[in-house]
Amino acid sequence: MLKIGLINRISIRRRFTVSYFTTGKTPFNLSNTDGKDDKYKELNSMYVDMFTPEGDESETVSNPNNNKSELEEINEEMNDLCNIGYKKISSQDLQSITKSPGRFILQSLSHNPYYNLSLEDYIFRNTPSCTGSFTNQRLLFYINDNCAVMGKNQTSWKELHLKQLQESGYEILRRLSGGGAVIHDLGNVNYSFLTARDEFKTSYFNELITQWINRMSPMDYPLKLNKRGDITYNDKKCSGSAFKIAKGKAYHHGTMLISAQLDKFHGLLKPDHINGVEWECNSVDSVRSEITNIPFNAPGEFIDLCIKGFREEFALMTGANDSVPVYYCDETSTMNTQIAETMELLSSDQWKYFTGPKFKVKSTETNKTISVEKGIIRQSDFPGIVGKPFKDIFDKNPQELEPASLRRFISLLY
Repeated sequence: MLKIGLINRISIRRRFTVSYFTTGKTPFNLSNTDGKDDKYKELNSMYVDMFTPEGDESETVSNPNNNKSELEEINEEMNDLCNIGYKKISSQDLQSITKSPGRFILQSLSHNPYYNLSLEDYIFRNTPSCTGSFTNQRLLFYINDNCAVMGKNQTSWKELHLKQLQESGYEILRRLSGGGAVIHDLGNVNYSFLTARDEFKTSYFNELITQWINRMSPMDYPLKLNKRGDITYNDKKCSGSAFKIAKGKAYHHGTMLISAQLDKFHGLLKPDHINGVEWECNSVDSVRSEITNIPFNAPGEFIDLCIKGFREEFALMTGANDSVPVYYCDETSTMNTQIAETMELLSSDQWKYFTGPKFKVKSTETNKTISVEKGIIRQSDFPGIVGKPFKDIFDKNPQELEPASLRRFISLLY
């Protein structure tokens, strides 16, 4: 049974606004991205209408590949209701608190993965560095709608079953940090801890999370860290991590599986080996692990515990009595030029499929190889495809590919 105090944070689905795609105003320098039950329908709709201002003509676009369950539909309506009442900061507020010294906690109420990753990048870029003791630690939480997120230095065709993801309605993103490929849904909380480069340690924040949860909300099995620093529950992985270090700062972002629909994750990430295919590349390989949810009532329970733990941790470290402030936001309240530009970059095919390391992929049936650099086929033992985008070959109707050996080979990569 859900605790009443958690109702505001029930993890639910919402179609995300994509008006930023229509601006078409921003040029990009890709080489510089581092920056250096129907029975509830009438009731739920009544509440949404009740709290929607007149004249609100914001355009939302639903995913055409909509495979939502009845529960997900109800959750979507609940989300619009439950997010009412949060006092969201404005874009000016976001700029001010981010560029000013001091610690804070920020929770995004949006489920738009493009916005959430761009918000994370904005905070990272604009947090001031410190000389001496670093006092600008920041903690960010967000929950993404269905998507697959790969690391910056990964090869999408090697890591992801792209066709299955697209047909199942998942967005595909390449993040701005490293690490492996992961699947997100509304039962998966993302956290991001920012600190100074000199104080950065890959396992530090996961160690804190395990301590906080084991102390404040003990479960049947304690949370532990494996040799890689990932959080495990009952010897199964429940959290993955990635990192970024630049300009004297570092962040650790991770995931925590709470109520993720793990049965839907099967067949979305590729296994280590597929018969008939050999890869030669320097991309980062994802680490395949058995995964599980932790037995919390809702994602918000995890967020609340981490907020409490974070505040206590830094009160002990500094001796300060004032609590670390908590802010809330979404893309409608905090959109600015930098976030919009990063969203467009992350959503572009250029960033998703024409960056990343060069690679060779070989058909063991024919011993023929295709070499790809920046998404373009540079050399091929198959005729007629040199100079073409690899994505175009991959996206073609298989019946249009000739010869038959190429058709068979590309089908293995789906």
